[in-house]
Amino acid sequence: MLPRALSDSEFAVRLRLRVFMLIVFIIGGSLRINEYRFWFALKNYHVEAQSQELERRLWEIFPTRCITFWPYLLKDSAGIKEFLERDLPVIVETNMIGLGQFETKLQWLTAWIKVEWRGKIWCIARDGRMWESEKGRPNEEHAGRIIWKIPEQKNNDNQVPMFGVFRSPISTDIIASFMEEFKGYKWYDSASEITWERRAGMDLFVLKLAQGSQNFVLYLQREKYRGQDVGEIIEDLFSRLISEGGSHIIDATYEGKILLRNL
Repeated sequence: MLPRALSDSEFAVRLRLRVFMLIVFIIGGSLRINEYRFWFALKNYHVEAQSQELERRLWEIFPTRCITFWPYLLKDSAGIKEFLERDLPVIVETNMIGLGQFETKLQWLTAWIKVEWRGKIWCIARDGRMWESEKGRPNEEHAGRIIWKIPEQKNNDNQVPMFGVFRSPISTDIIASFMEEFKGYKWYDSASEITWERRAGMDLFVLKLAQGSQNFVLYLQREKYRGQDVGEIIEDLFSRLISEGGSHIIDATYEGKILLRNL
């Protein structure tokens, strides 16, 4: 039996019903989306930055999708940290402090030493991160006045970038060990420049010292004085030379003895 054809009035009623149901569906869907966005929108985001420059740089790269859907920030925070710490000498930490609430802290790295390398002055943090020195940047004054000179490493230097923040081409433990052993001596306090290099498989340190009008160059290889307090030996010699006057080369690269020459 064939279905009965709809009259014009019945067709109009059904059409209006379908339109009404479509409108209800659209309104309901919109309400659900708004509710969804309300519950997953970023509720609170606190930024604690050591300077306005750091906060401005953070907002320049902050993913906008995290604002409308905060779970993205759980993943994106790692990328934010990696990018900023490669771009600037900064420490970045992001933590969730509540549901949909986050806090990011940005702090300048503290320069530990300054080095001259490949024709520029760089800062190195104690953890080995290195960046080009910039006048007026916070925390660089902690590096002190001594400039360390790092010779170019033929095998590794071409792989080291010349921009942003990267790992120092030498181990900071070598420098830290030297500083820890000798920083209390008068001759070390007189140093303005220290060059480190490898010679015959051993660490060689060359220090430029100044005391008033007197100048000294000290060559030191600690491995040649095992069991001896070479720092104290040099201290006694340095004090005597200051009282006698003149400028000298102090060569402590021989087994158990120190050679002295006029500069």
